[in-house]
Amino acid sequence: MPHVVLEQAQSIPQAFQAIEPLALKTDTGILKLGDKYINAAENSVLIEALAIEQGKNQSFFIQLSQKPSSITVRLLPLTDPEKSPGVKLLMARVAKQIKDSNPAIIYGKTNLQDYLLP
Repeated sequence: MPHVVLEQAQSIPQAFQAIEPLALKTDTGILKLGDKYINAAENSVLIEALAIEQGKNQSFFIQLSQKPSSITVRLLPLTDPEKSPGVKLLMARVAKQIKDSNPAIIYGKTNLQDYLLP
């Protein structure tokens, strides 16, 4: 399962605020981040995402989960999309938006290294 751990990211509410809507046109289609939702306990966020690649539409959620000293960006298992390049790129863009919100945040364990922006 694709994921990115953001070390030193200790606040889901701050991460929630850092996420901005996004629409990208790529060589193979369109990628979009839409609405975002935070739970009442403020320890989990869901972000609506859409990847249209080579004529195939995939709607899914990207989930942010709080750990003691990090936040994990991953796919919500209930919306398990095909792990296409566009899906991975959207996850990397979410991680980058959060990382850019606080200079102390660094990329930790991930299997999306080919998609992450410095």
